[in-house]
Amino acid sequence: MDRKLKQKLEQYTVPAYSEKALEKTIEKAYGTAGGFSSHMSAVRMTAGQFFFDQCRFVRPHTWLLKVGMALLMSVYLPKSLIWSETWIWTFVSLAGPLLCLINANDLWGFFQPGIIEIQMTAKYSLRHVFLSRLTLFGMIDVLVIGTASAGMAVSGTGAAWQVLLYSTVPYLMMCMGCMLIFPKIREENAVFYCGAWAVLLAGGILVIQSMGWQIYDADTASVWLLAGAAALVGAVWRTVELIKRMGGNVDEINIGTIV
Repeated sequence: MDRKLKQKLEQYTVPAYSEKALEKTIEKAYGTAGGFSSHMSAVRMTAGQFFFDQCRFVRPHTWLLKVGMALLMSVYLPKSLIWSETWIWTFVSLAGPLLCLINANDLWGFFQPGIIEIQMTAKYSLRHVFLSRLTLFGMIDVLVIGTASAGMAVSGTGAAWQVLLYSTVPYLMMCMGCMLIFPKIREENAVFYCGAWAVLLAGGILVIQSMGWQIYDADTASVWLLAGAAALVGAVWRTVELIKRMGGNVDEINIGTIV
């Protein structure tokens, strides 16, 4: 089979380099009628277009889950009469890891061969795509948590700072765990391990709550702040380390993955 292929390839010759032929090829490719233009940046995607173009690559169920979480936290919880105040804050704390887990399910695609984002690496590498998608999800989650805090504050369920604090700290812990898992789990499904980390966080919160510890009092706000600061530092550190390990375009094209 290789011999036959070699014989067929020998029948073709590579023409000598011709600048006019190159110009003609580019004109046909871009459909230009005014001749060759060396300013190819005019037809490339700008940074803003590149960032907002990430929205169409986000899976539809990801949008639905985030909208559902926003409605649940901002509409259902404030009007619910079956939940005590303590368990409402417990659910708010569990919402953080759930939001981050939704992101992990979508971001895991960057670490698998044959991803569709490989088609976008003409100007931007998968590192840029990953960072853009990560920033986009961060903006969406800020909007979700902000909407929930505003809804619960208006309804009188609790103060806005409580929603922000009790949901953001577990969110950052979940994010730190996912950034640690992604580069470690390459051949297996990292979303499963991220889910296990989310269950561990949720289980820890529920166990502490069931033991009668008053973790949602004003006196424990400083502890939440310290835990949030530590989680933020850890999440940023692991994200930077993950980005450093991302390969260049050559590796991306060869194996279709950023790690």
